[in-house]
Amino acid sequence: MSEHSLQIRILKGIAEQDMAREIFDEVWPSNDGTQITANLLQALVHNGTYVAGAFLEDEIIAAAFAFPGLDEQRHLHLHSHMAAVRAPYRNQNIGSALKLHQKQWALEHGYDTITWTFDPLVRRNARINLLKLGVDVFDYFPDFYGDLADGINAGDPTDRVMAHWILTSEPRSAMITGDIPVALANENGRPVQYGATGTSVLCYLPEDIVELRATDSALGLEWRLALRNQLQPRLDNGWHIRGYTEDGAYVVTKTEKVK
Repeated sequence: MSEHSLQIRILKGIAEQDMAREIFDEVWPSNDGTQITANLLQALVHNGTYVAGAFLEDEIIAAAFAFPGLDEQRHLHLHSHMAAVRAPYRNQNIGSALKLHQKQWALEHGYDTITWTFDPLVRRNARINLLKLGVDVFDYFPDFYGDLADGINAGDPTDRVMAHWILTSEPRSAMITGDIPVALANENGRPVQYGATGTSVLCYLPEDIVELRATDSALGLEWRLALRNQLQPRLDNGWHIRGYTEDGAYVVTKTEKVK
């Protein structure tokens, strides 16, 4: 796919917005119905919400949805709630292209920060967010959304971390090298926790948590609880995720929380 053939644009009107809703329902299928109703999406868009679609020719292949938010310091930011790419088009930098379009829209509309939650067990999310975009992660939320009945999350606690993307900062490399102790290892596909000390530790991820949940839900839950045990206490006490290694580990570092 040529980058020049991909077109990303804001979706205007109910008919176009419905295309985004269909993407969300396709990526997160649920017996409970649609992820977001057409009338609610129209009301949100009419009041300043971001909804965009990525197109190849006339076919929509991805969509993103974000709305205004306030942090604890009442700082206005854009919160990106959904970004979805149809299965045949994944791993082709379309998600990154959507984020960059969202960044440009946010800057044009007076925002300097975008936040979003992501599942910390998913490697491709970690790579995009930390290596390509250079986000910071300060917060860990266990079971943030409660039980979700969609085809991806059903049966698994919806633990999430919060990405903070400062749009006005210079891009930085989050690829970390050097000798850092391992707090959570991936040993033959299983999580093994160690009593690592120091001001930086490594927390490894499973190869593919989505596939693992589908084939061995018990092992998937073991990974979920092990990573929660390593990340949540640290992030609650002034640490943050500052990088990601080429072989699939978070670099978690003790530092003051800056927002």
